[in-house]
Amino acid sequence: MRRIILLASIALVAAAQANDVKPAHPNILFIMVDEMKWNVMSCAGHPIVKTPNLDRLAREGTRFATAYTVAPICTPSRYSFFTGRYAHVHGATTNGMQPREPQLLLPAILKHAGYQTAISGKLHFNPANQDYSFDYFWSFSSEGPHKLPTWPEDVEKKHGRNSSRRLEIQPFPKDALGGDLGKLTYPKEDSQTFWITDCAVDFLEKRDKEKPFFLFVSYLDPHSPSHLCEPYWKMFDAEKMPLPPTFKQDPSKPAQTAANRHEVNDPKIVKAMTAAYYAKVTMVDDNIGRLLGQLREMGLAENTLIVFTADHGNMLGDLNRWFKGAMYEGSTRIPLLMKAPAGSPFAAQFNRGTVVTNIVENIDVMPTLCEITGVPLPTQGIQGRSLTALVAGKDSNWKNRAFAERNSQMIRTPQHKLIHEPRGAGSYELYDLIKDPLETNNLATDPACAAIFKDLATQLDAWQKDIPPVPVIEGVAPQTTSGLTAPVEKKRIKSRKRKETSTP
Repeated sequence: MRRIILLASIALVAAAQANDVKPAHPNILFIMVDEMKWNVMSCAGHPIVKTPNLDRLAREGTRFATAYTVAPICTPSRYSFFTGRYAHVHGATTNGMQPREPQLLLPAILKHAGYQTAISGKLHFNPANQDYSFDYFWSFSSEGPHKLPTWPEDVEKKHGRNSSRRLEIQPFPKDALGGDLGKLTYPKEDSQTFWITDCAVDFLEKRDKEKPFFLFVSYLDPHSPSHLCEPYWKMFDAEKMPLPPTFKQDPSKPAQTAANRHEVNDPKIVKAMTAAYYAKVTMVDDNIGRLLGQLREMGLAENTLIVFTADHGNMLGDLNRWFKGAMYEGSTRIPLLMKAPAGSPFAAQFNRGTVVTNIVENIDVMPTLCEITGVPLPTQGIQGRSLTALVAGKDSNWKNRAFAERNSQMIRTPQHKLIHEPRGAGSYELYDLIKDPLETNNLATDPACAAIFKDLATQLDAWQKDIPPVPVIEGVAPQTTSGLTAPVEKKRIKSRKRKETSTP
């Protein structure tokens, strides 16, 4: 009898262990926000916005204080994050464009390595109806293969047709930019940002526990439209918002024109839009707290690599500009935080609250994730460089410069930035960012800067001509419009009743 009991006990222990298999690779939680200026976090010294959850991630991980997107607009930047390649190399150089040829994407690489993959939020690849190697695809709008619900579908079931954008208050309805601002009619729990978090938590609870996961949580906020629920709508007093030091109202110009919504001239609208933007950052931080709290509650935090970043920034009134697309700091510079899994050999360097001031690019994120998780990458074709040696203080030859492009092009070094507008006759702007961090004194025609100008222009030209072939991994199909990926799993993870998670 005793022998039977012993054997049964051994069997129970074995079964329990089998149900708690540790994945071969650590998990990855990749959090991206849309259009967030690099310094709108209290850990980056912002005097108004409080971001306790991002601050905690910075304290427990590494903050890259001088990180840049290589393309300050949504689609090109996101392709660069997922390919480790510059925009002119993969070919999707503006929104709505597809790469010029099939590309090797991060989710496909990770899926090939045994990861279960999921996205909750915005991807912004074209065509929109592909899964891009995500097993689960919750969309904030109409992206994905539509086998899982979208946010508008969910919110409109509760609040009626077209309720997702129905406004109770709209202070500047006739202004081309200020018309984006308004108070929503439903509670915060039904907002897009909370819904994205809910879907991510659903996945964490119901995922395949025998596989490591790659979860891409991609919030549209703080991107426009500046639609807010309470308590965020009243969170910041617009009248108390300071105007940027480089904002200068021109009384001879109209407040706003529909022809160019990137230009701002009305200080009242700048203040009101800034207050809404800060509130959206706060809402994102609240939801990141929910997400990270869920990881800790489920015992997943210790074996998860966490990344927080943005696809690009927002000028927020600097130089009388709004939105992105420009080569100035507010548009191209982005937040970037990373925390390694506690058991990883990289944890000792990554998880000590270090602030790295070297210049890094968003194409460096992909090779960093793969090195930390032990997923091999090809030696050819990936243009980004892993950040691990830099963080450890062992990369004496770090590139310490960044490139970016849209209609114009940029190279940023520790002291200077050169901007080239190649269309037509072409024009240049050169700034000394140590003496002139606000980018107000163009030195492009200064004879004293001729050698600097020539060197940076030569580097820009060589960068544009460098187009390496698409990297190859045996067994991983590069992805294109023909939909070479497997279909999304038909199993639906149903909506759950929200479970609030404590924040630090």
